[in-house]
Amino acid sequence: KIEERNDELLTVKLSTGKTLQALNDLKRRLNEKLAESEWLNIQVNEKTLQKNKLEIENKRVNKDVKSEKRQRNRLRQQIEEAAEMPLVEDYINQKREMYILDAALKNWRKKIRNS
Repeated sequence: KIEERNDELLTVKLSTGKTLQALNDLKRRLNEKLAESEWLNIQVNEKTLQKNKLEIENKRVNKDVKSEKRQRNRLRQQIEEAAEMPLVEDYINQKREMYILDAALKNWRKKIRNS
């Protein structure tokens, strides 16, 4: 009877040892998973901040693009208006002709006074 109790005690001790090993293994795995979870949470927070910054930057860039398009349209309109304007050479030729005609008019007036 004592031998049976000793065998039973030995079986319980072995079972307890295996249970403790399994428990320790599960605790170690739990700690690894908790550490991984914490790291993943940090990564999610960093990525969220990065996403928010990129959204702000995207809005700014879209605003800049719209502004540049408006500016380009204004410049295009100015170029079209400038194309309708007379050339500088034409203006210079008109002025030169005006001075020549003014000189001829003065000469005619002098001739009329003298006659």
